[in-house]
Amino acid sequence: MGSRGEWSVAAVVLGAVLWGLSGTAARALFARHHVSPAGLVAVRMTVSGLILLASLVVRRGARSVWGPVQGSFGALLIFALAGLLVVQYSYLLAIAASNAATATLLQYLAPGIVVVYVAAKSRALPPSSTVAALLLTVLGTALLVTGGSFTHLALGPLALAFGLLSALALAFYSLYPVALLRMYGALPVVAWGLFIGGLTLTAALAAAGRPLLPDHLDGAGLALVAFVTLFGTLAPFPLYLAGLNRLTPTFATILSAAEPLAAAVASVVWLHLRLTPLEWAGGVGIAAGVLLMAGTARRPPVPRASGRAASLSGRL
Repeated sequence: MGSRGEWSVAAVVLGAVLWGLSGTAARALFARHHVSPAGLVAVRMTVSGLILLASLVVRRGARSVWGPVQGSFGALLIFALAGLLVVQYSYLLAIAASNAATATLLQYLAPGIVVVYVAAKSRALPPSSTVAALLLTVLGTALLVTGGSFTHLALGPLALAFGLLSALALAFYSLYPVALLRMYGALPVVAWGLFIGGLTLTAALAAAGRPLLPDHLDGAGLALVAFVTLFGTLAPFPLYLAGLNRLTPTFATILSAAEPLAAAVASVVWLHLRLTPLEWAGGVGIAAGVLLMAGTARRPPVPRASGRAASLSGRL
């Protein structure tokens, strides 16, 4: 593959691992430091969006950065609020109600939702291999949610509801911004989406008299907030895009399976999470279904890096 190809693989895997670790760090903030999901979402989105916008101004100039706001503000607002903000908030609520590994795996149902939507819209059945992949994800979800006992839920109803909402929002986020990405590129659109979504939530929390972070948050808590913001939100996206310069989207999707693996391992080692063998089997089924879909599902005709950015940057 060559040194540059190997670096691209490493960049994609590192980005996916950072996404997975950030979910576990968020769970630690909720359980040990009493940080609210809303406050963490507001901080990570606002700060990351602001830093991305500032870096784009330095590298490309203010005119190129203002393009999405001046030319497509309505579409950008929908993307920021109904897409990015809902994805982020519901994902962290699912983590708070369960754990990072389960929330990440439930969010991985988004590709299956996209496949079903595209098939319904086009009134054409997907290939048999894609149907098999969908069945794998459904079976995996059933095992993850029930633990193999279909008389009760191993997963709480709130965790399930927020996890499914996160998957639906990510599916919407993957389909909606195609025109925006074509016109303005991935980084400006995502930077504005993060900043607008984070600023909106910050204003809502201020109006409700709720602080972003607890007053008593100690150094360890602040370090975790910084990690989630900088290494779990800001850093993975450029890493992923850099890796895509030399990798196909399908191969990158396969490598991105490192995300739920990292979340699961970190949750077991750091937070002492215990999953039953059938719950682990459910997680493997979801991941296997997503990987199978990555090799069979038809992708929309958008530029390679932009299309992949739309589908994965919801985890920022």
